[in-house]
Amino acid sequence: MKKRLVIIGGSLSLLVLLLGYAFYALSIQRGQDTVTRIYQADQNGTPIISPSPILLVGKANHRNLFQSGINGYVLTNRNPLGTWLPRHNQTIRLKYRSALTKPEIQKTLRQARYLQAGTQNTATPVFENRQYQGNPAQYGRISTSHDGRVWTKLPISYPNVHLKQPSVSYRQGRLTLFDGSLAYWTTNFKDWHRQRLQVTTTRFKHGQVQTVLARRSQSPLVIIRGTDRQTKRVQLYYGQLTSRFKVTRWQQLRLGNLQAKQVVGLNLIDRQLFLFRQQGSRLLIYRAQRLTEPVKRVGAVRLEHARHQRVTAVNLVAVSKRQYQLVFSLATRGHLQKQPRYRRLNQHFRATGKQHLLVTDYLWTQFQISQHGSE
Repeated sequence: MKKRLVIIGGSLSLLVLLLGYAFYALSIQRGQDTVTRIYQADQNGTPIISPSPILLVGKANHRNLFQSGINGYVLTNRNPLGTWLPRHNQTIRLKYRSALTKPEIQKTLRQARYLQAGTQNTATPVFENRQYQGNPAQYGRISTSHDGRVWTKLPISYPNVHLKQPSVSYRQGRLTLFDGSLAYWTTNFKDWHRQRLQVTTTRFKHGQVQTVLARRSQSPLVIIRGTDRQTKRVQLYYGQLTSRFKVTRWQQLRLGNLQAKQVVGLNLIDRQLFLFRQQGSRLLIYRAQRLTEPVKRVGAVRLEHARHQRVTAVNLVAVSKRQYQLVFSLATRGHLQKQPRYRRLNQHFRATGKQHLLVTDYLWTQFQISQHGSE
C-alpha cells in the first residue's frame, strides 16, 4: 500500500511539473514578440509604399491591424495574414496591379493640366511631413493635377530601377520617364523599355543631363550641363529630342551673370524658360522670353522657415494669365526632406499670401512638373 502511494504521489508530482512547464512555455510564447515583414509591390516588383517592408511587431495572438488595401491598386495574390498575429516570424509578399484600365489611364493623362515626375524614398518612414534621406531607395512616380495644389499618384506599375531626378513626357500614347541620359517608356503602363539618349556633340564635353522639359505640341527639350570646348567654361545647353531618342539642334543658353552650377531648377511655360537660384532664404527667379534670348532676373521670393535649409527641387506653374504658383521642397542639414510647399506669385513674380503645404499622397523628394500634361 505504501509503495502504491509513493507511485501515485510521484505520478501526480510529474504531472504537476509537466503542466507547470506547459503553462510556462505557453506564457513565454504569448509574451514573445513576433515580427512579420510585408512587402507590397506592383507587377514589376517596384515597392508601392514607404517604408518597404512594413514591419508588424506584436504579441502572438494579438489583433492584426494591417490593412492590405492600397488606393488605386488591386491585390493579385492572397494575403495569408488573419485576424490575429501569428506565433512565428514570417515574410509576406503582396503583389498589386492598377485598378484602372488602360483607357482610363490614358484619359487621366490626357485630361491632366499638370504632370509631375518625382521620386519616393521607400527606405525610411515619414514623420510629421519629414523623411530622413540617409541611404535612400528612390523609385520613380508620376502624379497628375488639375490645379497644381492637389496631386494624385498615377496607380500604374513603375520601372523597378532607382531614379535620381526624373522628368516625364506623354505624347501619342507613349509615357516616358527620363532620368539622366536614360529613358524608360511604356504604352501599356506596365512593361517598360529602356533607351539611352544620344547626346554626343562637338559643342561641349562632360555633358550631364539636368532634365527633360516636355512641350505640348513639340518634341521635348533636353537640358545638359557641359564644358564648352572653346571657352572651357561650364554652360547649359538645350537640344530637341526626336522620337528615336536622339538629341539634335544643340544651342547654348545665354545665362549672363548666372552660373550654370547655381541653377537649382528649370521650367518651361509655353515658350518662356524659367531658372531658379537659391540665395540664403531667398529664391531668385530668372526668365528667358525665348530660348534664344538672354536670361534676366525677374523676381526674388523669400521662403518662410528656410534659413540654413537647401532647396532640393523647385518648379513654377502658371495657374492663370496673371498668377503663378511656386512649388519647392527643402531639406535640412540633418538630411531631413520636407513635404513640398507652394506659394502664389502675381504677374510680377512677387509673393502673395503665405506658404502652404502641397497636397500629395506621398512625400516627393526630387520632382519636375510639366505645364501641359495633355497631348
